[in-house]
Amino acid sequence: MSTKNTFLAIILLQFIPVLLYPPRTLLNGIGVIVVALLFFALLGYGLWRRRLWALTMSIFVQGLNIIIRFMMFYPAAKTPQGVWNIELIIFTAVAIIISGWILLRLDKPDIRSLITK
Repeated sequence: MSTKNTFLAIILLQFIPVLLYPPRTLLNGIGVIVVALLFFALLGYGLWRRRLWALTMSIFVQGLNIIIRFMMFYPAAKTPQGVWNIELIIFTAVAIIISGWILLRLDKPDIRSLITK
């Protein structure tokens, strides 16, 4: 994938790892999802317009997502009844992997050079 295509994919899809939760969890917070999507639309627009603040904020959000996922993983991996929450474990692992990839790609010189021209 070329650098420009990778950059476009990051702009359009960076909201996915942050909002990657089991569906029943997401249905309870539809208002928060709308606000988050508006926030990521603003971030995507800022990245498209090559604003450095958008790059900094995107890196911050993806890094914070990884940290929060790790902090919440162990308390939420088992229910109070002692049953493993496999669905949450899978969603959390996938979200951490995607956020890590986005974070590493945004910090590479080829993507940075597209933004800081």
